[in-house]
Order: sequence, then C-alpha cells, then structure tokens
Amino acid sequence: MPQYPQTGTGTRDTYPELLDAAMENIWDRKDRHAGVLGQYFQTRSADSDTYKMSSVGSALPLMKENEDTEGLPYVNPAPGFPKTFTLVNYRLAIQVTDTLRSLDRQGKVKGMLEGLPKSAMRLREYQRASIFDNAFSGTAGADSQPLCANSHPHENLDAGTWDNLSTGALNGANLQALRLLTQNMTQETGDPDPVMPADLLTGPANEQKARELIESSKVSENALNANTVLVNSLRLVIDKFISSTTAYFIIGDLEGDERGLYEFENQALNLKPTNPEDPDIIFSRRAKSIHVVDFTVSKNVYGSAGT
Repeated sequence: MPQYPQTGTGTRDTYPELLDAAMENIWDRKDRHAGVLGQYFQTRSADSDTYKMSSVGSALPLMKENEDTEGLPYVNPAPGFPKTFTLVNYRLAIQVTDTLRSLDRQGKVKGMLEGLPKSAMRLREYQRASIFDNAFSGTAGADSQPLCANSHPHENLDAGTWDNLSTGALNGANLQALRLLTQNMTQETGDPDPVMPADLLTGPANEQKARELIESSKVSENALNANTVLVNSLRLVIDKFISSTTAYFIIGDLEGDERGLYEFENQALNLKPTNPEDPDIIFSRRAKSIHVVDFTVSKNVYGSAGT
C-alpha cells in the first residue's frame, strides 16, 4: 500500500491520486480473499430482487429389473421444496474534504479508506456465520426445518425423514456419532446415500479439543494408549466469526447445489465515485452490493450445538 504523505505535504491534486492508489490495493486484496466460510456456499446470480428455487435433488429410485421386451419403467425425481430468496441492498460511503486532508493528524483518512472494503468483507463473513450460528433453531429451511435437525422430511414423503443433528460436547464419542450420520444418510427416495465427511468446522474455543481428536494418533480421552480412528480423518477449519463456543459441524464433500448453502447476487460488490458537487470534497467513494446469504436444505452439513 502506498505510504501517505505527512499531513499538509500533499497537494489538492495529488492527494486523491494517492487515495485512489491505496483503495485499489485494498480492493485487490479483497478480490483475493476467498473467505473461510465462503468455500461452503454456492454463489449464483439473480436478475431480480427475489429468486425462487426448489430443492429438488438429483436422486432417482434404484434401477429395476426390467427385460428389453417389457415397457421402460420411467420415473421422475422427487418434487422438492420451494424456497424464496429475497435480495437486500447494502450501501456505505466515505467522503474526504479538503479541510479534513489538511487537518488530519491521527490517520482518520487512512482509516476511512481501509474501512470501506473491509466493512463489506466482514459483512459477508458475518452473514455466512449467522447460518451456522442459527443452525439449530427456527424454520428457515425449505422444508420448514432449521439447517440441522433430526426430522427433515424427504422430498418423497413416503420415504420418511433424515437426520443431520447430533448432541453433546466435542469429544471422541460424539464426533464419531456425528460422522455416523454422514454414513447413514439417505437420498430423496429413502435409499442409502452416504456422504463423505471432509471438514470439521468449529470456532476458536474448540480448536484445542478438535486438534487433540483428529491430529493425534491416540485416543485423547483414553488412558490405555489406544489408537484412534479419527486421526487425519477430517480437515480442521477454525472460523473466527462463529459466535458459539460449543457448536461444531462436519461438512461433507458435496458440491454445487447439493451443498444447500447459497449466496445469490444481483449486483456484486463494487466501489464507485459518488461525484459530489461540493468543491471542498476531494475524495468520495461508495460501496454497494445486492445479495442474500441463505440455505434451502443441506445433506452436506451435520452439526451439534455442543450441549
């Protein structure tokens, strides 16, 4: 990032150029920032303020024994559950006047400059984290269930329910119970459809315990020097934005729409001049995005509130 000149040494003409150059550097950093939780969300574009989609899956019933002389047994996928995503407009702006440029002694301008793109980055991470923070309550899912529940109805109601909710603090037995939920998963018609567990996601308060469980070759709570089956079984992801000190999640290997977590964008985040008419304003920028972060149903996320 370019160094700011000592206050008073930048002219009215050169100061905006320095600010623009610094803003571009910060913006480049933002574009390279993938986001820890962003990797679990499917980003899609939307051309209106609302977007209605269905959670129809790709699973069909198992193939049937059927001879060439018989009629083909045509089938359709389960109908799924509809979900409406409402996009929200987000804006924030900063202005630097000629007076502020001349009198700034505490780096106020620099702070305003850095804060605008960082504010947008933090907003998205807080929004993603809120999905996990509220994973065990409410009826926000397309099936009127929370993200993690033990009675999700299948799209084919005759197939019963499925379960991605466990209980208890993070320890070896409870983590294994959560892993078993991934192996016992069934698809939309009720047939077995196990998910490969990939990541263990939790907050900073659980980091030490999580590392003891999945990075040690021995059972951490056992005095008999027994080997553990959990070693190197999951990749550990610690997210600083998850507020719970007890909750933990297993994320599966599903990709695309099967993740069940979405970020819809009508307008990607951008920075533009606001073109003020006041001649005393020498630098003015606006950040704007139109997006929503939400979920339908997800057989890729398995969680415990840790209690």
